[in-house]
Amino acid sequence: LLDSEDKSLESAVVRVINPDEQCDGSLELQASSSSLVVKEILQEAPELITQQLAYLLRGSILFKCMSLEADRITEQQEKVLSILEEKFPDLPPREEIISVLQETQFNPQGVSIEEVMLKDLKEISDGEIKVAISTVYMALEVRGNL
Repeated sequence: LLDSEDKSLESAVVRVINPDEQCDGSLELQASSSSLVVKEILQEAPELITQQLAYLLRGSILFKCMSLEADRITEQQEKVLSILEEKFPDLPPREEIISVLQETQFNPQGVSIEEVMLKDLKEISDGEIKVAISTVYMALEVRGNL
């Protein structure tokens, strides 16, 4: 369901992809939303993936992988990344994208505290009580100045 401010977009929703529903219950890492979206597009309409879209989706997948332990890319994420890289060989190397993402991840310049809190917001609700949890990345030097 869309929030009230997004209700006008409801007719444009084609499909909802929920990573939690895609998990098979094994201990394997949950796939990123972006890798699930790419997988669906590749199956249904591969012609929709342009180089620009591949660049954005690939960056999102790499960001998700980068925040996990090293070498913890799921088989599905690796497969999707490889397909995008084969289809668009001019995409920058993975290492270059990860390096830029790591540099900007800890650089709070121009970002409000609200934007930082909303970036990785997770909500848990039992119907009566609602709890919101955010992850905030910062260098230890910055934390001392708060």
